[in-house]
Amino acid sequence: MKFCSGRKNIFILTLSVALILSACSWDSLSAIESEASEVQSLAEKEDDVSESASSESEETEEVTSTEVSEEVSQLFQSPEEYIRYGIADAVEKVESSIVSIVVSSKYSGGFLGDYMVEEKGSGVIISSSGYIATNFHVIEGAENVKVYLSNSEEYEATVIGKDAKTDLAVLKIESESELVPAIFSKSSTLRVGDFVFSVGNALGKYSGSVTMGIISSLSRDVSVNDETMKMLQTDAPLNSGNSGGGLFDSHGYLVGIVSAKDSGDDVEGIGFAVPIDVAKAVFDDIINYGYVTGRPTLGFTTVDITSMREASYYGVDWIGVYISSIASGSNGENAGLRSRDYIYSVNEEVITTSERLKEIVEGSKVGDVLLLEVWRGNDSIDVVLVIGEDVG
Repeated sequence: MKFCSGRKNIFILTLSVALILSACSWDSLSAIESEASEVQSLAEKEDDVSESASSESEETEEVTSTEVSEEVSQLFQSPEEYIRYGIADAVEKVESSIVSIVVSSKYSGGFLGDYMVEEKGSGVIISSSGYIATNFHVIEGAENVKVYLSNSEEYEATVIGKDAKTDLAVLKIESESELVPAIFSKSSTLRVGDFVFSVGNALGKYSGSVTMGIISSLSRDVSVNDETMKMLQTDAPLNSGNSGGGLFDSHGYLVGIVSAKDSGDDVEGIGFAVPIDVAKAVFDDIINYGYVTGRPTLGFTTVDITSMREASYYGVDWIGVYISSIASGSNGENAGLRSRDYIYSVNEEVITTSERLKEIVEGSKVGDVLLLEVWRGNDSIDVVLVIGEDVG
């Protein structure tokens, strides 16, 4: 019986523990289920917030895109036009003002006889009445000049006048078509870094070619036709055939006449143009008078003798500046000067080079009087010379 009574107690104890554990398990499960329910609820709330934020973002992007589209449409007809927009309007404004020029010149071939050579360049229409600007070196020595408009119409041109000092010339055509002249700007308003573009007959076969660059310098000393002048410098690509064409600002206004470029294997983007402020004054004088007015001249040319060997070769006695030729009817001839006269001094300043004599003349005005001491053989002669006007 004791034995039985002990097993009963163990059974009762085991049953009690099981009941206690069961009670604890149910409580834990309930707690876990409760926590899981709360987590799921929180997750659902976060999803709702995320979806709401995403919806708001999409609405914002759509509004922004619409606003941008509306702003673009106010400026351009289409996004494609917006992307392509550049200096096309300016180019369209000037393309009818640029012409191609073909010059026929006669050259002597010695025992082979004379022969004709064709050279090509560009020009700019500067008047609706048919006046066309180009370079002196384009039409120098021309026997015949033809002008081709942008619509390919061909005309015989007359040379109205030319000026080697500025490398400029003016032609004239009689056209039945309505000519569109370029609109002049003021080169004095340009700044280094301003955008410019050139239009011309590149290589003599690509008429209306457009190249773009900037102003690299406003006043560069450049020598053309043995004359030194101040020019605009640009990095817009220039080629043979561009000479005489136009250099325009980004709005399509003429700021220069293309004249020259530096060339060589190590040269890149160095071109020059006559400033339009200088060119306009030259054009006005050529059209009205046939030459540039107010230019002083001595009426003769000189040569520098720099060694006794040269002096012996020319049959003269001293090293210095000699008169090599005198224009017929000029102020130099009227003053009694002769070829081979040795110019010792001007206004009591001893002259040793033709360059210094040129500086004195360019610093004078038409009508000014110079006192020259001249040696003719062994005789010293005082000559009073009135500065004349160079009529070309």
